Amino acid sequence: MLKKVAIGIVALVIVGGLGIVVLARTVLTGDAVRTALAAQVSDAIGQPVSIGGIGASVYPRVTIDLTDVAIGQPARIQLRSLHLGAGLGALFSRRIEQAAIRIDGARLELPLPDLGAASAGSAPPETPGVASTEPPSVEIVSIDEIVLTNVEVVSGGRTLRGDIELLPQGHGVQLRRVSLVADDARVEMTGAITSLSPLEGRIDAVAGEVDFDQLLAFMTDFASTTEPSTGPGTGLDGRLTFTLALDRATTGGLALSEVSATALVTADAVRLEPLTFGVFGGRYDGTMAIAMSVPPQFEWRATVRGIDADALMTFGESPDTISGTLEGSVALNGSGAEMAQAMRTARGTARVDIADGAVEGLGLVRTFVTATSGRGGILTSARTAAGAGGAAAEAERFSHLGASLTFADGLMRTSDFTMTSTDVELTGAGTITLASMTTDLTGQARLSEALSKEAGTDFYRYAQEGGRITLPAIITGPMEHLSVRIDVGDAASRAIRNRAAEEAQKVIERNVPNRLRGLVPRRPPGR
Repeated sequence: MLKKVAIGIVALVIVGGLGIVVLARTVLTGDAVRTALAAQVSDAIGQPVSIGGIGASVYPRVTIDLTDVAIGQPARIQLRSLHLGAGLGALFSRRIEQAAIRIDGARLELPLPDLGAASAGSAPPETPGVASTEPPSVEIVSIDEIVLTNVEVVSGGRTLRGDIELLPQGHGVQLRRVSLVADDARVEMTGAITSLSPLEGRIDAVAGEVDFDQLLAFMTDFASTTEPSTGPGTGLDGRLTFTLALDRATTGGLALSEVSATALVTADAVRLEPLTFGVFGGRYDGTMAIAMSVPPQFEWRATVRGIDADALMTFGESPDTISGTLEGSVALNGSGAEMAQAMRTARGTARVDIADGAVEGLGLVRTFVTATSGRGGILTSARTAAGAGGAAAEAERFSHLGASLTFADGLMRTSDFTMTSTDVELTGAGTITLASMTTDLTGQARLSEALSKEAGTDFYRYAQEGGRITLPAIITGPMEHLSVRIDVGDAASRAIRNRAAEEAQKVIERNVPNRLRGLVPRRPPGR
């Protein structure tokens, strides 16, 4: 008897199960259901939706299986398979509540189409096969979660692959987990998109090593859309806030470390404020804005400290030119696909101070001493300077080098250049051509008191000011091969004039009576 009961129960379960399968396929499949679902999704997101195929299963829960789903015109979102899971009650109520969506093989092409609901007063996108007055055969009431696996996010020539887990909330979604991989770089994201149209929200991104330029382009494409808005409250321009924490990043060949930033991303620009990162052994603290035009427009506002000047000059394609520890500030605008290119088109101002370094190949002290050490008088000194042009230049060490800079028209200008060392002080003004890093500075060089006394006696007597020889100096040439010229001829002319004035004074003192000397002005040497 018990055996017959058990067999009967098993048979009942099998029949019931087959009945549920049949009911599921009857209620949840067919062209009417397929087009009804497409129409509901289309109305919800404001974009045309097409579904290639539909099926149903009941284990482990009632599920509608969709294939070849396309969203947008053209279809920028394509889903290979979509599984819409619901409770058993959906078979009888035809209402899908607290559903879970599993998507495999999604392809998203950025920028995405506007995914907001249709505007008030505007017709929903046309979905073939369903009349707008016909009641839906199946109705989607609520969705609890959306899980996407094997996702491809395509932005220009870049493709990111990974998995995405979303929780619908109000008019947006919570990003429970987004894990994307491009080449060897992995980016993990969490956060919330509070509005799909316009696209608004905050996303926290963490990564080990990434290409910063590609990441910014991806964020901009993510916040952009393809067509202008057509109704109130459905503007397509996105406004997303990203917080970034990157171990390492590269941008145009420049290596950055410990990058921390808050990025405000809109359809046409990215603004990072604040932005901090390690670079050239030091730190950058400030802001950066990039307008995604063609070419991109850059804006920098920052202070830098602890920068290795030699590494900076090497990056600027002028290696082995200036060493030392740099600090300063920048307020620049430029344009270019990469930071190095943008620097060469920069406009704005900067302040640079370098401590305890050297200018390679300058040889200022050697040139100065050679030009002023002749013992045969001023003319001998001038001839010695002229004959020293072929001598190999050496590095000029300094305790401080500083300048206020103005960037414009491909030039870097300064009017307050200073360089201080134990042996010489140099002040000047001039320009550096950014494209070739060619220098053209003119100024005054002052030898230390000790070196000044090594000059020829007459030269020291007539060229010194305050016990230090001061001469015009001209620095020209590319940064990697600077040329220094001490204008001894100018000083010699001045010294001759001073000598003549001194001799005239002596004549006056010998021949003019004492009572009249006060009427003749006395001109001191060196003026």
